[in-house]
Amino acid sequence: MEKLLLFIKTYRNDFESCVKLIDSIHLFNKDNIKLLISVNDEDHTFFKQNLQTDLFDIIKDSEIIDYENKDPWQYQQIIKSQLHRLNITENYVCLDSDSYFIKDFYLSDFIQDDVPYTIIHQQKEMFSWLSINRKHFKDDPKKYFEDISGRIMDKVGRKGICYDYGPSPTIWSNKVWKDFQENYLDANNINYPDLIHEFPSEFTWYGEWLLKSRVIPLFPKEPLFKVFHYKKQFHDFIKEGHARESIKENYLGVVLQSNWNREQKWYQKKIKL
Repeated sequence: MEKLLLFIKTYRNDFESCVKLIDSIHLFNKDNIKLLISVNDEDHTFFKQNLQTDLFDIIKDSEIIDYENKDPWQYQQIIKSQLHRLNITENYVCLDSDSYFIKDFYLSDFIQDDVPYTIIHQQKEMFSWLSINRKHFKDDPKKYFEDISGRIMDKVGRKGICYDYGPSPTIWSNKVWKDFQENYLDANNINYPDLIHEFPSEFTWYGEWLLKSRVIPLFPKEPLFKVFHYKKQFHDFIKEGHARESIKENYLGVVLQSNWNREQKWYQKKIKL
């Protein structure tokens, strides 16, 4: 069993972005941490034929959990968080295919004393940006975050600060996910896909259960990558004069969310990311 894997859940529409992520892993992965990719079943042959890389493996989503793709967003949450079913690794870094590394990384960036770090923070940078750009959004992302976090906190019986346990990449311990399965889901006769349908935030379930169970020690860590959730957020960042070098001071990589970045072909030349 591996101590830690890099894990990517992707599908055919994100193939180009996934290749960029894989290339960055090969370039910056100084401890040769193994990589596992899971893809929609119907895309498996395509990935096997078109990815030329020394991977740990490319598997079908159904090898992790056989679940029908009803809602793509919830579906990927379910696949990402159920890797513990395979019993192949103690911990994993869960990466989205719209991300990529921009500097050298090591096992020590993810684990301390054989215990994985936990992404946990209050998302103050993002919420500060949202507070001065609220007019650009039909709905209030902060309100949604606080609502879903509060509902999950109520379920596990915790009061206090609403923490953010993301965004991607996350570092997850399978000890936590297995304990959540046995002592919350099974104990209460709850089906995990049904739970995600009602409370769609696997990040929050993981973090809240860790705070409750203390299955592993909590070693806090800020987000690993600089995440651009919105096109305007990215444009504002550019206007401030940032580029790859300024991001590298605090982050291992970049996430340009695929809900908008596919159309942004100019950004690579603009700031050389």
